[in-house]
Amino acid sequence: MSNGLPQNLLRGDISPSPDAWLAGILDRVERLKTTAFEIGDERVAWEGLAASCTPPVRRLGAFLLVGFAYFAAVTAAVVLFYNLFGTAAVEGGGVAVPRKAFYATMISSLALALGAYAVWLAKSLRSYGAFSRILRRGGLDPRRPTARGLETYSDEQLLALRSRYERLPEGKLRARLGRTFGFDEEDSFALGPLSVLPGTFEMAALRVEWETNLLLRSGEPMPEVSWWTEGRTGLLPRQADETRRLVYALRYTADSVRELKRRYGYRTDRWHATVPEGKLFGAVRDYEDSLRIQATLSRRTRG
Repeated sequence: MSNGLPQNLLRGDISPSPDAWLAGILDRVERLKTTAFEIGDERVAWEGLAASCTPPVRRLGAFLLVGFAYFAAVTAAVVLFYNLFGTAAVEGGGVAVPRKAFYATMISSLALALGAYAVWLAKSLRSYGAFSRILRRGGLDPRRPTARGLETYSDEQLLALRSRYERLPEGKLRARLGRTFGFDEEDSFALGPLSVLPGTFEMAALRVEWETNLLLRSGEPMPEVSWWTEGRTGLLPRQADETRRLVYALRYTADSVRELKRRYGYRTDRWHATVPEGKLFGAVRDYEDSLRIQATLSRRTRG
């Protein structure tokens, strides 16, 4: 989805990433004296686990960009050095940089990028392991976040995940979402316009449907959400702060608006003539909500 917002916001991956932040959560949960978590502490532990799972391929690309920037800067410095202090083969001409200096710069840049990536990877896995141990101490399975139900998930996150399920073609990820969260094509969720909203009776009923589906399929193996899987798919529960709620809301309202445009036309000013009467109010609501949420998030990112 392209709405002029940073891609990490659109993915819902907006958790602060500094090590101090993770260490603060870890320290808070480590102080728990009981083996059973309160729901708030459980969400904090899940948030710490999820925050340890930054997409590894994207992070590798970021470190390679840093390495390239280092290579470009050092190469420019080496060329300048040789031209200032080297001896030209032809009077008045430039000074050729030795190949060894070029290769040394290239290798050192690659080593810097890969070394920094290795350090980040080790710290990420160590943090993931620490939060996994904390969750196990509380009797939870860190690789099966819905084994005990959907209580740790906010309405907004569940709707964003269900919206993603709705748009996915048949395949492994769609099957994983269905088995992990109890989603089903026949449940009462619908896009274009949205059939449920967070905090409503309809949403509570939909949660019951999903929880029931999970119970009915409890005899089937549940796919694991590993460190690698979470980094690519973002399935672990997240603390529902105000900004993240808006991000998730933008996702499912924008999906609903796209479906409305596909069905009833891309000119929203003509929806009064193309959208069935029973759906017109919901269609206008979704369109206006999408614009409002996008504007709110844009102001926050600029601020």
